Amino acid sequence: METEDGPGRPAAAVRGVDHLTEVARRFYLLGWTQVQIARDLGLDPSTVSRYLKRARDEGIVRVEIRPPRRRNVELGRQLANQYRLSRTIVAPTDERDDLQALAAVAAEYVGTLLRTGMRIGVGWGTTLSAVIRFMEPGIVSDLLITQLAGGLSDPVPGIQGHELVRHLAGLYPGSRVHYLHAPSIVDSPSIRTAILSDSSVRAALALAANSELALVGIGEMRPEATLLRAPQITTEDRLRLLAAGAVGSMNSRFFDAAGRPAGQLDERTVAIEWPELAAIPTVVGIAAGAAKVEAIRGALASGCLEVLVTDEATALALLDRVS
Repeated sequence: METEDGPGRPAAAVRGVDHLTEVARRFYLLGWTQVQIARDLGLDPSTVSRYLKRARDEGIVRVEIRPPRRRNVELGRQLANQYRLSRTIVAPTDERDDLQALAAVAAEYVGTLLRTGMRIGVGWGTTLSAVIRFMEPGIVSDLLITQLAGGLSDPVPGIQGHELVRHLAGLYPGSRVHYLHAPSIVDSPSIRTAILSDSSVRAALALAANSELALVGIGEMRPEATLLRAPQITTEDRLRLLAAGAVGSMNSRFFDAAGRPAGQLDERTVAIEWPELAAIPTVVGIAAGAAKVEAIRGALASGCLEVLVTDEATALALLDRVS
Protein backbone atom coordinates (compact mmCIF):
# COMPACT_ATOMS: atom_id res chain seq x y z
CA MET A 1 0.00 0.00 0.00
CA GLU A 2 1.35 3.44 -0.95
CA THR A 3 1.97 5.88 1.87
CA GLU A 4 2.41 9.61 1.92
CA ASP A 5 5.31 11.79 3.05
CA GLY A 6 3.17 14.84 3.58
CA PRO A 7 -0.33 16.17 3.01
CA GLY A 8 -1.51 14.88 -0.35
CA ARG A 9 2.03 13.96 -1.41
CA PRO A 10 2.43 10.33 -2.58
CA ALA A 11 5.69 8.73 -1.54
CA ALA A 12 6.37 7.58 -5.10
CA ALA A 13 6.33 11.20 -6.26
CA VAL A 14 8.86 12.48 -3.78
CA ARG A 15 11.06 9.55 -2.76
CA GLY A 16 13.82 9.30 -5.30
CA VAL A 17 17.57 9.33 -5.40
CA ASP A 18 17.56 12.89 -6.74
CA HIS A 19 15.51 14.14 -3.80
CA LEU A 20 17.61 12.32 -1.23
CA THR A 21 20.81 13.62 -2.80
CA GLU A 22 19.59 17.19 -3.04
CA VAL A 23 18.36 17.27 0.56
CA ALA A 24 21.64 15.76 1.79
CA ARG A 25 23.71 18.17 -0.28
CA ARG A 26 21.97 21.20 1.14
CA PHE A 27 22.18 19.93 4.71
CA TYR A 28 25.71 18.53 4.78
CA LEU A 29 27.52 20.63 2.16
CA LEU A 30 25.72 23.97 2.30
CA GLY A 31 24.87 24.01 5.99
CA TRP A 32 21.16 24.69 5.54
CA THR A 33 18.84 23.89 8.44
CA GLN A 34 16.13 21.29 8.00
CA VAL A 35 13.52 24.04 8.22
CA GLN A 36 15.21 26.03 5.43
CA ILE A 37 15.39 22.93 3.22
CA ALA A 38 11.75 22.10 3.86
CA ARG A 39 10.63 25.62 3.02
CA ASP A 40 12.71 25.87 -0.16
CA LEU A 41 11.74 22.44 -1.50
CA GLY A 42 8.12 22.49 -0.37
CA LEU A 43 8.51 19.58 2.05
CA ASP A 44 7.55 18.99 5.68
CA PRO A 45 10.46 19.26 8.15
CA SER A 46 9.71 15.71 9.29
CA THR A 47 10.10 14.54 5.68
CA VAL A 48 13.49 16.25 5.45
CA SER A 49 14.61 14.45 8.61
CA ARG A 50 13.54 11.10 7.17
CA TYR A 51 15.29 11.86 3.88
CA LEU A 52 18.55 12.58 5.71
CA LYS A 53 18.35 9.28 7.56
CA ARG A 54 17.59 7.40 4.35
CA ALA A 55 20.51 9.13 2.61
CA ARG A 56 22.84 7.83 5.32
CA ASP A 57 21.25 4.36 5.37
CA GLU A 58 21.46 3.99 1.57
CA GLY A 59 25.08 5.13 1.35
CA ILE A 60 24.40 8.42 -0.42
CA VAL A 61 25.99 10.17 2.55
CA ARG A 62 29.27 8.85 3.85
CA VAL A 63 30.84 10.59 6.81
CA GLU A 64 34.52 11.36 6.47
CA ILE A 65 36.47 13.47 8.90
CA ARG A 66 39.49 15.28 7.52
CA PRO A 67 41.20 18.62 8.09
CA PRO A 68 39.67 21.46 6.03
CA ARG A 69 41.64 23.10 3.24
CA ARG A 70 42.32 26.16 5.34
CA ARG A 71 44.95 27.41 2.90
CA ASN A 72 42.49 27.58 0.01
CA VAL A 73 39.74 29.10 2.15
CA GLU A 74 42.15 31.82 3.23
CA LEU A 75 43.32 32.40 -0.34
CA GLY A 76 39.71 32.81 -1.40
CA ARG A 77 39.03 35.29 1.37
CA GLN A 78 42.09 37.37 0.48
CA LEU A 79 41.24 37.40 -3.22
CA ALA A 80 37.66 38.42 -2.54
CA ASN A 81 38.83 41.27 -0.31
CA GLN A 82 41.55 42.47 -2.68
CA TYR A 83 39.33 42.48 -5.77
CA ARG A 84 36.06 43.41 -4.01
CA LEU A 85 34.27 40.23 -4.97
CA SER A 86 31.32 38.70 -3.20
CA ARG A 87 33.13 35.39 -3.10
CA THR A 88 36.14 33.53 -4.48
CA ILE A 89 36.24 29.75 -4.71
CA VAL A 90 39.76 28.26 -4.85
CA ALA A 91 40.17 24.72 -6.15
CA PRO A 92 43.22 22.62 -5.34
CA THR A 93 45.85 22.65 -8.06
CA ASP A 94 46.10 19.19 -9.58
CA GLU A 95 49.19 18.88 -11.77
CA ARG A 96 47.71 15.83 -13.51
CA ASP A 97 44.63 17.65 -14.78
CA ASP A 98 44.12 21.18 -13.55
CA LEU A 99 41.04 21.76 -15.72
CA GLN A 100 39.17 18.76 -14.34
CA ALA A 101 39.93 19.72 -10.74
CA LEU A 102 38.77 23.28 -11.38
CA ALA A 103 35.66 22.14 -13.24
CA ALA A 104 34.60 19.77 -10.48
CA VAL A 105 34.78 22.47 -7.82
CA ALA A 106 33.10 25.05 -10.05
CA ALA A 107 30.27 22.67 -10.96
CA GLU A 108 29.56 21.93 -7.31
CA TYR A 109 29.47 25.64 -6.49
CA VAL A 110 27.25 26.57 -9.44
CA GLY A 111 24.85 23.82 -8.40
CA THR A 112 24.35 25.59 -5.06
CA LEU A 113 23.23 28.77 -6.84
CA LEU A 114 20.44 27.25 -8.92
CA ARG A 115 16.80 27.83 -8.00
CA THR A 116 13.62 26.66 -9.70
CA GLY A 117 12.58 29.09 -12.43
CA MET A 118 15.93 30.89 -12.48
CA ARG A 119 17.10 32.76 -15.58
CA ILE A 120 20.64 31.71 -16.52
CA GLY A 121 22.99 33.11 -19.16
CA VAL A 122 25.87 30.94 -20.36
CA GLY A 123 28.98 31.87 -22.31
CA TRP A 124 31.09 29.37 -24.21
CA GLY A 125 34.56 27.83 -24.16
CA THR A 126 36.63 24.87 -23.01
CA THR A 127 36.51 25.72 -19.31
CA LEU A 128 32.75 26.26 -19.20
CA SER A 129 32.23 23.08 -21.18
CA ALA A 130 34.18 21.10 -18.57
CA VAL A 131 32.22 22.72 -15.74
CA ILE A 132 28.80 22.02 -17.21
CA ARG A 133 29.70 18.41 -17.98
CA PHE A 134 30.60 17.93 -14.31
CA MET A 135 27.20 19.19 -13.18
CA GLU A 136 24.71 16.63 -11.95
CA PRO A 137 20.93 16.48 -12.20
CA GLY A 138 19.12 18.20 -9.36
CA ILE A 139 15.57 18.72 -8.26
CA VAL A 140 15.40 22.35 -9.38
CA SER A 141 13.41 22.74 -12.57
CA ASP A 142 11.99 25.15 -15.13
CA LEU A 143 15.20 27.06 -15.74
CA LEU A 144 15.33 29.56 -18.62
CA ILE A 145 18.79 29.20 -20.16
CA THR A 146 20.15 31.59 -22.77
CA GLN A 147 23.38 32.24 -24.67
CA LEU A 148 25.28 35.37 -23.69
CA ALA A 149 27.10 35.51 -27.02
CA GLY A 150 26.89 34.03 -30.49
CA GLY A 151 28.76 30.99 -31.74
CA LEU A 152 32.20 30.41 -33.21
CA SER A 153 33.42 28.88 -36.42
CA ASP A 154 35.74 26.56 -34.54
CA PRO A 155 36.34 22.86 -35.14
CA VAL A 156 36.57 22.02 -31.42
CA PRO A 157 33.36 20.18 -30.50
CA GLY A 158 31.44 20.65 -27.29
CA ILE A 159 32.43 24.21 -26.40
CA GLN A 160 29.85 26.21 -28.35
CA GLY A 161 27.24 28.17 -26.42
CA HIS A 162 24.32 26.35 -28.00
CA GLU A 163 25.80 22.99 -26.99
CA LEU A 164 26.37 24.08 -23.40
CA VAL A 165 22.90 25.53 -22.85
CA ARG A 166 21.30 22.42 -24.34
CA HIS A 167 23.33 20.13 -22.08
CA LEU A 168 22.56 22.22 -19.00
CA ALA A 169 18.84 22.27 -19.75
CA GLY A 170 18.83 18.50 -20.04
CA LEU A 171 19.82 18.18 -16.39
CA TYR A 172 16.79 19.99 -14.99
CA PRO A 173 13.19 19.03 -15.81
CA GLY A 174 11.03 21.54 -17.62
CA SER A 175 13.93 23.84 -18.49
CA ARG A 176 13.78 25.90 -21.65
CA VAL A 177 16.56 27.06 -23.94
CA HIS A 178 16.57 30.25 -26.00
CA TYR A 179 19.29 30.05 -28.64
CA LEU A 180 21.17 32.97 -30.15
CA HIS A 181 21.31 32.08 -33.85
CA ALA A 182 24.28 34.24 -34.84
CA PRO A 183 28.07 34.17 -34.97
CA SER A 184 29.97 35.69 -32.08
CA ILE A 185 32.29 37.70 -34.34
CA VAL A 186 31.32 38.69 -37.87
CA ASP A 187 33.33 40.04 -40.78
CA SER A 188 32.10 43.63 -40.79
CA PRO A 189 30.00 46.16 -38.87
CA SER A 190 27.40 46.12 -41.63
CA ILE A 191 26.90 42.37 -41.20
CA ARG A 192 26.45 42.85 -37.46
CA THR A 193 23.88 45.57 -38.10
CA ALA A 194 21.97 43.25 -40.43
CA ILE A 195 22.03 40.42 -37.87
CA LEU A 196 20.81 42.70 -35.10
CA SER A 197 17.91 43.78 -37.29
CA ASP A 198 16.47 40.27 -36.91
CA SER A 199 13.80 40.21 -34.21
CA SER A 200 14.74 36.72 -32.97
CA VAL A 201 18.36 37.80 -32.40
CA ARG A 202 17.25 40.92 -30.53
CA ALA A 203 14.88 38.84 -28.41
CA ALA A 204 17.62 36.34 -27.56
CA LEU A 205 20.01 39.09 -26.51
CA ALA A 206 17.31 40.79 -24.43
CA LEU A 207 16.58 37.53 -22.59
CA ALA A 208 20.29 36.97 -21.99
CA ALA A 209 20.69 40.48 -20.57
CA ASN A 210 17.80 39.72 -18.20
CA SER A 211 19.60 36.75 -16.63
CA GLU A 212 19.84 36.39 -12.86
CA LEU A 213 22.98 34.26 -13.06
CA ALA A 214 25.70 34.37 -15.73
CA LEU A 215 28.52 31.87 -16.24
CA VAL A 216 31.51 33.15 -18.20
CA GLY A 217 35.01 32.04 -19.05
CA ILE A 218 38.03 34.31 -19.44
CA GLY A 219 40.32 34.11 -22.47
CA GLU A 220 43.91 35.24 -22.88
CA MET A 221 45.61 36.94 -25.84
CA ARG A 222 47.91 34.16 -27.01
CA PRO A 223 47.45 33.33 -30.72
CA GLU A 224 46.25 29.83 -29.75
CA ALA A 225 43.43 31.20 -27.58
CA THR A 226 40.09 29.81 -28.75
CA LEU A 227 38.50 33.14 -29.65
CA LEU A 228 41.59 34.37 -31.49
CA ARG A 229 41.58 31.21 -33.63
CA ALA A 230 38.18 32.14 -35.04
CA PRO A 231 38.45 32.70 -38.81
CA GLN A 232 36.74 36.07 -38.50
CA ILE A 233 39.62 37.41 -36.38
CA THR A 234 42.65 38.09 -38.51
CA THR A 235 46.28 38.57 -37.51
CA GLU A 236 45.75 42.28 -38.11
CA ASP A 237 42.77 42.25 -35.74
CA ARG A 238 44.89 40.66 -33.01
CA LEU A 239 47.67 43.21 -33.52
CA ARG A 240 45.14 46.04 -33.27
CA LEU A 241 43.78 44.56 -30.06
CA LEU A 242 47.25 44.31 -28.57
CA ALA A 243 48.03 47.87 -29.63
CA ALA A 244 44.86 48.96 -27.85
CA GLY A 245 46.11 47.30 -24.67
CA ALA A 246 43.86 44.23 -24.72
CA VAL A 247 44.89 41.58 -22.19
CA GLY A 248 41.97 39.19 -22.47
CA SER A 249 38.40 38.52 -23.46
CA MET A 250 35.18 37.72 -21.67
CA ASN A 251 31.96 36.76 -23.40
CA SER A 252 33.59 37.46 -26.80
CA ARG A 253 34.49 41.05 -25.87
CA PHE A 254 38.03 42.25 -25.24
CA PHE A 255 39.28 44.35 -22.32
CA ASP A 256 42.52 45.99 -21.16
CA ALA A 257 44.47 45.63 -17.92
CA ALA A 258 42.23 48.16 -16.18
CA GLY A 259 39.14 46.20 -17.13
CA ARG A 260 38.01 48.75 -19.70
CA PRO A 261 36.59 47.65 -23.06
CA ALA A 262 39.41 47.53 -25.58
CA GLY A 263 37.02 48.96 -28.17
CA GLN A 264 38.37 46.90 -31.03
CA LEU A 265 35.96 44.48 -32.72
CA ASP A 266 32.96 45.58 -30.63
CA GLU A 267 31.36 46.85 -33.82
CA ARG A 268 31.60 43.28 -35.16
CA THR A 269 30.55 41.40 -32.01
CA VAL A 270 27.17 39.78 -31.38
CA ALA A 271 26.86 39.44 -27.60
CA ILE A 272 25.28 41.29 -24.70
CA GLU A 273 26.94 44.65 -24.04
CA TRP A 274 29.39 45.33 -21.20
CA PRO A 275 26.87 47.31 -19.08
CA GLU A 276 24.33 44.51 -19.53
CA LEU A 277 26.79 41.90 -18.29
CA ALA A 278 27.70 44.08 -15.30
CA ALA A 279 24.01 44.53 -14.46
CA ILE A 280 23.35 40.78 -14.07
CA PRO A 281 23.02 40.15 -10.31
CA THR A 282 25.48 37.24 -10.12
CA VAL A 283 28.23 36.84 -12.71
CA VAL A 284 30.55 33.91 -12.07
CA GLY A 285 33.90 33.94 -13.86
CA ILE A 286 35.68 30.59 -14.09
CA ALA A 287 39.33 30.51 -15.17
CA ALA A 288 42.76 29.36 -14.08
CA GLY A 289 46.28 28.88 -15.38
CA ALA A 290 49.51 30.84 -15.57
CA ALA A 291 48.73 31.99 -19.12
CA LYS A 292 45.49 33.56 -17.95
CA VAL A 293 46.66 35.49 -14.89
CA GLU A 294 46.90 38.84 -16.67
CA ALA A 295 43.53 38.30 -18.34
CA ILE A 296 41.89 37.33 -15.04
CA ARG A 297 43.28 40.48 -13.41
CA GLY A 298 41.73 42.59 -16.15
CA ALA A 299 38.40 40.76 -15.90
CA LEU A 300 38.34 41.34 -12.14
CA ALA A 301 39.06 45.03 -12.69
CA SER A 302 36.11 45.31 -15.09
CA GLY A 303 33.57 45.30 -12.26
CA CYS A 304 31.48 42.68 -14.08
CA LEU A 305 32.29 39.72 -11.83
CA GLU A 306 30.75 38.99 -8.46
CA VAL A 307 32.38 35.58 -8.05
CA LEU A 308 35.64 34.05 -9.28
CA VAL A 309 36.37 30.33 -9.36
CA THR A 310 40.06 29.60 -9.87
CA ASP A 311 42.76 27.28 -8.58
CA GLU A 312 45.40 27.61 -5.89
CA ALA A 313 48.35 28.37 -8.16
CA THR A 314 46.42 31.08 -10.00
CA ALA A 315 45.14 32.55 -6.74
CA LEU A 316 48.70 32.89 -5.46
CA ALA A 317 49.74 34.61 -8.70
CA LEU A 318 46.79 37.00 -8.49
CA LEU A 319 47.84 37.92 -4.96
CA ASP A 320 51.44 38.44 -6.14
CA ARG A 321 52.59 35.71 -3.81
CA VAL A 322 54.98 32.84 -4.23
CA SER A 323 53.97 29.48 -2.77
